[in-house]
Amino acid sequence: MKKIVLLLTLALAAQIAFAQSKNMNTARNHLNNYLNYDKAEGKTESLEKARTAIDAAVAEVTAMQQANDPKLKPKTVAKVYSYKAQIYGELAQQPNYELANEAAKQAVEAAKTALTADKEESTLTNIQVLDAIRIKTFNTGIKGYESGDFNVAYNSFKSASEISDILYASGLGGIDTSSIAMCAFSAQNAGKADEAMALYDRLIKLDYKDEQVYQQLAALYLAKGDDATAAKVIADGKAKFPASNAFLISEINTLLKAGKQQDAIAKMEEAARLYPDNASLYFALGSTYEGLTGAGMQEKAESYYKKALEIKPDYFDALYNLGALFYNEAAEKIKQANELDLSKQKEYDKLSTEAKELFNKALPYFDKALAIDGNDLNTLIALKEIHANLGDTKKSNEYKTRFDELKSKQ
Repeated sequence: MKKIVLLLTLALAAQIAFAQSKNMNTARNHLNNYLNYDKAEGKTESLEKARTAIDAAVAEVTAMQQANDPKLKPKTVAKVYSYKAQIYGELAQQPNYELANEAAKQAVEAAKTALTADKEESTLTNIQVLDAIRIKTFNTGIKGYESGDFNVAYNSFKSASEISDILYASGLGGIDTSSIAMCAFSAQNAGKADEAMALYDRLIKLDYKDEQVYQQLAALYLAKGDDATAAKVIADGKAKFPASNAFLISEINTLLKAGKQQDAIAKMEEAARLYPDNASLYFALGSTYEGLTGAGMQEKAESYYKKALEIKPDYFDALYNLGALFYNEAAEKIKQANELDLSKQKEYDKLSTEAKELFNKALPYFDKALAIDGNDLNTLIALKEIHANLGDTKKSNEYKTRFDELKSKQ
């Protein structure tokens, strides 16, 4: 009885091995027919037949693996999965194939399995399959990035870099740092801060030579409130790119966030000398000086705001801030006047006159700001109050009406 059972088992194993070989050969024949004839004519019938046959071959290999069949050799596994990689790789390249993305994933996994089983078996085929899918996926990422669809871009570049990692792990290629970098930029734009930070860290460890990696990583640490790590990343970037001045901006942001205004001002003034046409730097200097107390601070703020406007006359923020600078000074004069005793009429009149002069100085800047952004509520409030203080009730009411209409729509 034991002998009969053994013979039956051997017969079953032989049938499985034979069936596997038959399905694999069928898949290969249909694939060759597609590559040699049908592909040029845009026909896919033979490719679909190849897919059906290779799926059956893979199922048989899986059954033998689960049974721990000693007759299943790594070379056979590699050969079957190499054919699957090639067949599904061709399906992934079909322009109107609904399951192209899924086919690409299966092709990549099949090539990975083949290379793991026996790297020497059909190596060139697997490299070609993986590289074709990597290029297509990378190009999809570029299209997504350029169109502003950063989630698509992120997923595409992530897939491209993972394919590169498969080849690298098999000793068949280098790491695709371009895909990793684009994946990081896409992740950051898609709001995936943690993913972006991990990718930037990896690029730094890979000695990727792009100062933007350090700058963007520092910005992300700043956004998370980790000022110390941000400062370290900036320092590392400066050491890596000693000829670059771009890290000045990152340093300035770090110092401002840490509340070190005087240190930030020194760096901004250094940056302004290097980039004299950068309106944003002069605006930042004006804003920083405005926040400081002491003699001459407001005058410096005014001069830097005006410098920003010389470079960029339609700079809304600079126009608004300069108008607000004069407006706030005027409001302070009115406050001081209202706090005086009734007996100090002369001082009251002097402060009131100075306030009106300041309101008149603020007016043209707010007018220009409103011309740029007619829906800015803060500008409308400022203009309403300025005209009220200047005695132009009609104008003040006009701005109030505009403000109320816009406010009601929000």
